[in-house]
This record gives sequence, C-alpha cells and structure tokens, in this order.
Amino acid sequence: MSDSNEPLTAEQLERIERNRQRALQLRASSTKTYQTQTEKKIINPTPTRKQNIDSHAGFFLDEDPKSVDNRPVTYETVPIIHQTKPDQLDTLGMPCNECEMIFLTSYLHKNFAEPICDTCRERYSINDEKDDIDDEKTIRYSLITRTSAKDKYLLTDYDLDKREPLLKCIEKKNPHNQRWGTMRLYLRCQIQRLSDTIHEGKTEEKVLEREEKKSENKRKKYEKQIEQLRLDVRSSLQKKRIKTVHEHIYDEKNIKYDVDKDLYTKTCTECGYQYEYEEM
Repeated sequence: MSDSNEPLTAEQLERIERNRQRALQLRASSTKTYQTQTEKKIINPTPTRKQNIDSHAGFFLDEDPKSVDNRPVTYETVPIIHQTKPDQLDTLGMPCNECEMIFLTSYLHKNFAEPICDTCRERYSINDEKDDIDDEKTIRYSLITRTSAKDKYLLTDYDLDKREPLLKCIEKKNPHNQRWGTMRLYLRCQIQRLSDTIHEGKTEEKVLEREEKKSENKRKKYEKQIEQLRLDVRSSLQKKRIKTVHEHIYDEKNIKYDVDKDLYTKTCTECGYQYEYEEM
C-alpha cells in the first residue's frame, strides 16, 4: 500500500471515477423502481373488504348501504324461535285439553303422548268393560285391551300395529294367568279416533250391521238344527216301522213232504209259521 502523501496515478484516478459512475447508476435505478411501485399503488388501490352480515338463515349478506332507489337499507336482527322439544314440555308445563290447567307431567302424556292431566284422566276413565255404558265419551281416557278394541271398534291387527300414525300401548302381565303372553293396553280415545278415520265416522252403524248379521246367522243355524232334528226323528220312526214287519227265518233242514198233497212244508224258527210249496 502506497503512502497517503503520494499523488494518485492516472490509472487509479480512472478506476475511482468508474466506480463512482457505477454507484450513481445503481442509486438512480433503485430510486426509479421505488417511485414506479408507489405510483401503481396509488392508481390501483387495494379494495376494502366489505363487512358481512349474518342473515341467520345459513348464509351471509354483503353490506350494501343503499338500495336500487338510493334509499338507505337497514338490517333488523330477528330473534330465532327455537321449537320446544317434546321432552322439555314436562319442564315448561303444558295445558290440559280438557280443563286447560297447566300441568308438568301426567300418566297419559308420559305413556301415550296425550296432553291430559291426571285429574281429568280419573274423571273420564271408569271401567269400560261394562256393557251398560250408554255414552262412551265418559270413558274416553280409560284403557282398553287389544281384543276389545278389535271387537268393539272393528279394527284389525294391521290397524293396531302398522297403520300410520302408530298407536302407543303399554304391556302388562296377564292378570288371569302369568304364564300367558303379555297383555297390550291402548288408550280408548285414540282407538276411537282411529276407528272413525277408517270407517269414516260410521263405526256404530257397522257394529249394528255386524250384530244383525250375527243374529241372522244364529237364527239360520238354529232352524237348520231343528230341521235336522226332525229328520232324525222321522228316520228313527221309519226304522221302527221297518222293524215291525217280521221276516220269517225257515229251518231248511227240517222240511217236511206230504205225499197225499204232494207239497213241501217248512216252519219259521221264530214264529212257527208254516209255508207250503210245490216243487216244479
């Protein structure tokens, strides 16, 4: 390295000048690139993100402060009404269909989904197996067996088990014999509604027609039995009459021959009748 007091040579001065010009060019080019990017940002500014509004219907709405007619648009938040689940009714309470009193839980609502309080159930649920009941409305909330439902309301197994809406029932052991199958009990008012739907409100008329047919069949069966009895009596009398006519049984071994008359005689072994004949 040369001393600082020594003058620079022409070659060194030329190199210094060349480096200085190169540095100026690099500085000028970087300044121009920065200005170009800044101008582009000003010309094409980044669009501002619109605020989304929740429609509470499963999608979002873009914020639009003005409508087509240049009037301001306002969005009102509507509270969502949640449907009460069936299992929450016991907590909230429900009105009885009969007395309209609010109750929390009841036997019919728990087992048959019928909004009837226990007080009204006891009032309208007497023993429906009695035959002297005129108004069936007084026993509409009583329980009825499967056999009685089929017999009194003209229902079939398909109606009770598969027809929509499906009927609810409770199962209990048979009180007559524990070894028999379980007994299914249905709610009488639901059975009545199902029967009215199937028979178009003419259940009582069809029950009367069925009873008339049963009576007619019994009468015909009775008359047929009487006629058969008469035939049996007549046939027995005919047999007695046939038995009164005696058939002679002759002893073929003891046949006698009369030479003078030239006749043969044989005698019945039972009554002693003698039969004479001539051999040809």
